[in-house]
Amino acid sequence: MIKRLAAIFLIFTFFVIAGESLFAEEDVKVQGSITPSVLVPGEEATLTVTYQIPEGFHQTKADDFFFITIENNTWFQMGEIVYPTGIMENELENYYGAVTLEAAFLVSENTPAGKQTVKVKVAWQICNEAGVCFFPEETTIDIPLEIGNGSGINQSIATLLKFLFLAFLGGLLLNVMPCVLPILSMRALNLVRQSQNDRRSIFVGSLLYGAGVLVSLLILAVIVIVLKTTGQLVGWGFQFQNPLFVITLITIIFVFALSLFDVFIINAPGMNKMAAASNRKGWLGSFFNGIFAVLLATPCTAPFLGTALGFAFSQTPFFIVTSFAAIGTGFALPFVLIGIWPKLIQSLPKPGPWMDTFKEIMGFLLFGTVLYLFSSLRFQISSDAQFKFLIFLTLIAFISWFYGKLSKPGSKFPSAFLALIIALSLTGISAYYLIDTNRSFSEPEAYAVREGWEKFDPDELEQYRAEGKGVFLAFGAKWCSVCKINEGRVLFTERGDLFFNERSVIRMKGDYTNKGPLIDEWIRKFGKAGVPVYVYYPPDDSNYILFPEILTFSLLEENIPLVSKKKRLDDSMFLIQSTD
Repeated sequence: MIKRLAAIFLIFTFFVIAGESLFAEEDVKVQGSITPSVLVPGEEATLTVTYQIPEGFHQTKADDFFFITIENNTWFQMGEIVYPTGIMENELENYYGAVTLEAAFLVSENTPAGKQTVKVKVAWQICNEAGVCFFPEETTIDIPLEIGNGSGINQSIATLLKFLFLAFLGGLLLNVMPCVLPILSMRALNLVRQSQNDRRSIFVGSLLYGAGVLVSLLILAVIVIVLKTTGQLVGWGFQFQNPLFVITLITIIFVFALSLFDVFIINAPGMNKMAAASNRKGWLGSFFNGIFAVLLATPCTAPFLGTALGFAFSQTPFFIVTSFAAIGTGFALPFVLIGIWPKLIQSLPKPGPWMDTFKEIMGFLLFGTVLYLFSSLRFQISSDAQFKFLIFLTLIAFISWFYGKLSKPGSKFPSAFLALIIALSLTGISAYYLIDTNRSFSEPEAYAVREGWEKFDPDELEQYRAEGKGVFLAFGAKWCSVCKINEGRVLFTERGDLFFNERSVIRMKGDYTNKGPLIDEWIRKFGKAGVPVYVYYPPDDSNYILFPEILTFSLLEENIPLVSKKKRLDDSMFLIQSTD
């Protein structure tokens, strides 16, 4: 009996000692900070969390169990976690002692001023020297933060300058977006025509192109400010949600395309000398190229532009105007530089008969732009209205041909004036009877999405997140060319379907083609001012991932892995990792 009691006592003692050594996880200490600790809305900082791993233990780099995330993300966003370099042991990267994780930290523009508390979830799973890894642990730490009202002059200026630079950079990148290709090609043709002119003429033409860009963007800025004063939410490309604007733009581009085939030549009465000067130097064409370039660029959201505009639209009227001016400066800069250094034009082909062929090719390209815009218009007006508009365009083609026959270069005043009056009168009458913005389309047809995608619904989103499912949100519009490219190359492809299905990710699509307060509100929630906007909510995670405007499969694979980052060991008591 005594021997049995002694044996039980020894076994009990062994387990007590082993338990104390194996499960002494209370020794892990964590501390967090945000630098700087005083921020203004829209400012970025650095979130830092330091782990103190007890002696004799280590932490393996495994983002399944070793991570930080923000729990209350209403006003705060966190970027990708930056892990330090550890010690490689048996193909595993291990950390000993003090380990610091960092991540970018952003305060949204609508964060109220005053003292705030940022709740950061901290997770870890330490292992001992024998390779035994304990239960994954997590805790929440509170990090104090003070939100200023923007009165801090140095911080405010730095924030404003940062977003102005992003606006400038976004405007510069607009030049490589597909929306403006037809007009930029026409601008290149004008440069070839000007290549034989003197340096002053080339410089003035480039400045006038830049002036056309700036004038158009400043007009848009004024419209945005006026609409904001009425309490409306507006975003980049908002005018394309108005079918009347789309109809007007289609008509202008259609007429411009006809002129490239010499169906008519602009020869307004009493302006023969000015027209001749404009044709010789290309100044008038340069200015209007700038205007058309802006009109065609607004459906595009270039990288950096969405973030800059999302901040600008929440600021004062002065900053809105300044931001639009920065966008225009970046957009016009390449051609203005050519005007400053006209030797750059020498690399272009010399003027010759090829220019007529190139001009006609650009005409077909503009007809393609008309079709592209019409493809979005059909989701904004009824079928009957679409048919009437096609009749209107046919009449516009006839009116243009008629005007070209009566008004030719060198025509005398009476005939040219009569041709102009008749053309404008017929256009007005045709528009009055044929332009219809009736929206009585079938909503299911208008907002239909690809099979496997669901229509965006905030309630459904919250339900999926409560069930621990990953959700991918895509906000786009039929008139958004970048959205179309992302859908055609990534999202709406067989490979895209396989990618999301393998990861059991729910896909939801929000359509911004027509005005809607719901999509407006959610776009601003993510700090953007226009589409496209792509967001991923990982399963069992309150923090979302915001993707850039241009999507690639490598970006998706990097941020949406096959195994969820927050997977837990629900059906196992502990995990043993062998170091052998």
